[in-house]
Amino acid sequence: MKAANRVVFNTGVLYVQLIMAMVIGLYTTRIVLNALGETDYGIYMLVAGMVGMLNVLNSNMSTTSMRFMAHSLGSGDKVKTLKTFNTTLYLHFIIGVIVIVVMEAGGWLMFEYLLNIPEAKVFDAKIVFHFMVITTFIAVISVPYDAVMNSHENILALSVVDTLGYILKLGLAIYLIYSNGNLLIEYGFFMLIIQVLLRIIKQWYSKVKYDECKIRFREYVDKQEMKSILSFTGWNLFGSIASISVRQLKGILLNMFFGVKLNAADGISKTASSHLNMISASMTRSLNPQLIKSEGSGNRDRMLRITEIGSKFSSFLFALFAVPVTIEASYLLELWLKNVPDFAVIFFQLSLIGMLIEKFTFQITHAIRAVGKIKAFQVTETMIALLSIPLAYVAFRMGYPPDAIYVIGIGTALVAMVMRLYFGKKIADLKISSYIRNAMFSVILPMIPALAVSIGVIHFAEPGFIRLVLVTVLYITIFSVLFWWKGLNSDEKQRLKEIAISFLRKIKIKK
Repeated sequence: MKAANRVVFNTGVLYVQLIMAMVIGLYTTRIVLNALGETDYGIYMLVAGMVGMLNVLNSNMSTTSMRFMAHSLGSGDKVKTLKTFNTTLYLHFIIGVIVIVVMEAGGWLMFEYLLNIPEAKVFDAKIVFHFMVITTFIAVISVPYDAVMNSHENILALSVVDTLGYILKLGLAIYLIYSNGNLLIEYGFFMLIIQVLLRIIKQWYSKVKYDECKIRFREYVDKQEMKSILSFTGWNLFGSIASISVRQLKGILLNMFFGVKLNAADGISKTASSHLNMISASMTRSLNPQLIKSEGSGNRDRMLRITEIGSKFSSFLFALFAVPVTIEASYLLELWLKNVPDFAVIFFQLSLIGMLIEKFTFQITHAIRAVGKIKAFQVTETMIALLSIPLAYVAFRMGYPPDAIYVIGIGTALVAMVMRLYFGKKIADLKISSYIRNAMFSVILPMIPALAVSIGVIHFAEPGFIRLVLVTVLYITIFSVLFWWKGLNSDEKQRLKEIAISFLRKIKIKK
C-alpha cells in the first residue's frame, strides 16, 4: 500500500474507532458516575486519575520508541531493528521499576499530608492507588510493543484492541449497577484487570507478527544504542512525568482548597475533553510514522510539509466540533449526565479553549522529536507547564474561584505556542512565517466569521435541542466552506478530490 493511501486508510480506521470510543466512553462515564456517586467518583479521579493520565505518559514514551524503531526500519537492517527493540524494552523495564518506587513514595506523601478525603474512604482510596501503581508498571514495560505496531503503521490491529477495551469498560460499568460490594475498590480492581488483558493481547500479537519482537537481551542490547535512546527517553520521560504531574497537582490543589466534589467536576471535564481531542489526535497518529520516517531517511522538507499539514487538519477537525460544543456545553452536559457537578461546565469550556490553542502548534513537537535534539526544548516546555501550579496556588490563596486554574492554563498554553515556534525554527529549520500562514491562519481566519454567527444565534434563541442543532449546523457549514475556499491550497484540494473519487469508486465496486 502506498504511503498516502496508507495514511488515508489508517485515518479512516481511527475515525471509526473514534465514533465507537465516544459513544461507548461517554455512556460508560455516565453509568459509572451514577453508580459510584459524586464523592466516590471524585475520589477515584483524584487518587487513581493517573491511570487515565497514563495515555499522556504512554504516548510520549511510545513516541520515543517509535522514533528509533522507525529509523531502524527505514534502514532495512534487520539486526539493527532487533537491537533497537531489545534495547528499548530493556530500558523500559528499568524505567518501570523507577516509576513504581517514585509513585509509592509520592502516594504515601499525598495520603499523609495533601489529600482531603473523607476518613471512612481513606482505606479504599489507598487500595485503588496500589492497583494504579501495578497498572502503571504494566503500561510502561509494554510501550515498545505499541511502538512497533505504530512504526509498522498497523493501526487496524491497535484500534481493534482499543475498542475491545471500551467494550470491557462498558461491561464493568453495567456490573457496578447490580453489585452490592465495595464499588470503589471493585472498580479499581477490574480496571486493572482490563489493562492487563489488553497489554497481553498486544504483546502476543506483536511477537507473532513481527520478527524484531524477540526478547534476547544478552545478544541484542546495544550499549551505544542504549546511550542514544536513554538520552532521548530521559528527556522525553522528564516531560511526560512533568505533564502528568501538572494535571494531577491541579486536581490536588482543587481538592485542598475546595474539597473532593470539585475533583468530580474536574474529572468530568477531563473525560469529555479527551474524547473530543481524539477527533484531531486520530489524524496526527496516522501521520506521525510518515513524519518520523521522512526525517529518518534525510528528507526534512517532506517532514516539515507533513508537520504543516498535520497541524492544519488536526486544528481544523478539533475546532470544527469543539467550538459548537463549547458554546452549548451547559445543555450537552445536562443531556449527558442529568446531574451535572458544580463548575463542570466552566471547567469543560475553558479546557476546550486551552486545547484548541495547543492544537495550533502541538505538531511541531513531533517534528522536534523526529530530529532528536529535545533537551533544551523539553526543559523549557516543562518549566512553562509547571509555572501554572504556583500561579494557581497563589490565585486560590487570594480568594479566586476554582475556574482560575483553567484560566491560568490558557495563559501558559499561549506562552507555549510562542516557545514551540521558536524551537521549531532553531532545531527543525521550521519557517515560522510559512507555518503561521499555512497551518494557523488557514484555520483561524475561516473560524472567526463562523464563530460570530454562532454567538449571534445564542443571543436570539432559547437554550435547547433546536438551538443546539441550529448553532452546530450553521457553524460547521460556514467554517467548512470558508476552510475549503481560503484554508486549502490547490494541491490539497486536488488531493482531497482524488481521495473522495477513489473512495466512491471502491464503494461502487463492492456494490
